[in-house]
Formats: sequence, structure tokens, C-alpha cells
Amino acid sequence: MTDKPRQMVSLQTLLAQRDQKSGTPSEISRTLTGNRATLDHDTKVLINMIFARFHHIYTHRFESAYGDETTLNQAKREWALSLASIPANLVEMALERCKREHAWPPTIAEFLKLVQPAPESLGLPDVASAYQEACRHSHRPSDHRWSHPCVQIAAREVGYFNLRSESERVSRPAFQSAYLSLIERLAAGETFTIEQPVALPEPDFGAEEALVEQLTSLGVAPIQAQQIAYYLEKPKGSSVRDRYRHHASQQLKALNVEIELPA
Repeated sequence: MTDKPRQMVSLQTLLAQRDQKSGTPSEISRTLTGNRATLDHDTKVLINMIFARFHHIYTHRFESAYGDETTLNQAKREWALSLASIPANLVEMALERCKREHAWPPTIAEFLKLVQPAPESLGLPDVASAYQEACRHSHRPSDHRWSHPCVQIAAREVGYFNLRSESERVSRPAFQSAYLSLIERLAAGETFTIEQPVALPEPDFGAEEALVEQLTSLGVAPIQAQQIAYYLEKPKGSSVRDRYRHHASQQLKALNVEIELPA
């Protein structure tokens, strides 16, 4: 007796049969059948554009990944569900990054990472450079010609005082979050302008100059005296100032110089 060949039934078919009996499509079946309610005309056009660009960018490698019509259509459906809420300008930017960063057509997960705008791709300094600029010019921000408004706005949101007084472990994550949020808004088409701040009084370096003069009179080299007195530039009462003052005390101890440093 010869066994009859078993007929393979897809998961979509089984779900459809079950839904037909129950009268209510399940969440899984709606996803597998494309969730057509979310795949509007603009989304379909966008996905067709993406795959056309992939074909031109990757040529035979694209054909190797999507060799038949069924695979291509299924892939387009999954991409459409994943990118339905992504603005077209961010998709375009991600496609440009694909050409530089991926030798093969990217997966959906890889492409979604590229959709997140990088500052450098928009002509802005990277996070590390922007953070360093913000810290260096947090004392007198109105006197600095900022590389981009987003750098200054992020610094202002974090707080110039916090950038001066907090450790990098605390201030850098806060700055990075604010800066990248501004980058996303910039990539989405928003523009930023900076209001001219009210001029602040000139900082008083009298205490620092007096300490340098006292140290040099005790035989400390001028450059080293300036390094020791540097802590007085930090905000009074801040942990950074206390830490630099402690380091200055250690330097004086090594030099056998006994004086009481100002608080």
C-alpha cells in the first residue's frame, strides 16, 4: 500500500481557516497577511523606492538575497510593517549611509539603526566633540562662536553650571541625551535659533591671582603655582572644586610648602 503524499499547509492558511471559523482575525494572522490597514499607498511607494535603490546599490548581491518574486514580496511586506512610521527624509538618509557602511543589503534591524540620525551625517560635530566644546566654553558661553546651535542648546539644557561642576560620568550622559534628541528633531526638519543671552558680569580671578602670587613668593614655579590655584576657577561649594583643592594640597605637601588654601 502506497502512502499518499502529505500536503504542506502554511501557517497563514491554518490561521485563516481558524479565523474563518471564529469570525475574528487574530493579531498574528493580521500581521502575517500584511495588516493591510496600516500599509497605505505612501508606505508602499516608500518601500518600492527602498528596494529599487537597493537593487541599484547592491546589483547582483541584491539579486542573490531576493532571487525570486515570492521572497521579494514577503520581504517588502515585513519592511513596510517595520518602517510605516519612519519619515521619508530619515529613510533617504539611511539609504545614503547604507552605501558607506554596508557591503550587502541590510537587514531590517540594521536599517533601523541607520535611520537614527548621526550628528556627523548632518554636518554637526560628533557627541564627544560636542561635549568637549560644551565643557570648554561653559564658563563664558556668550563669548564663544558655537559650531552649531544644537551644541549650545544641549549645553544650556544640561546647564552650564552642571557642565562645569559635575564629573564627566554624570554630565556626559545628560548632554548626549539632550544633543541626540536635538539631532533627531533637526533631521525631521526642525530649525533652531539661539537667543542672545543676557551678559553676565566678568568673573573675578582676584583670589586665584593672589594665591599664585603667594606661592611664587614661597619659591613655587609660576606654572606650577597656576596649576595649584586652578581649583579656584571652579564653582564654590562644588564637588569638582573640592576635588581639585585636595589635589592642590597634595602638590603643596610634595613641595614642602605649608599654607592654608582658600576654600
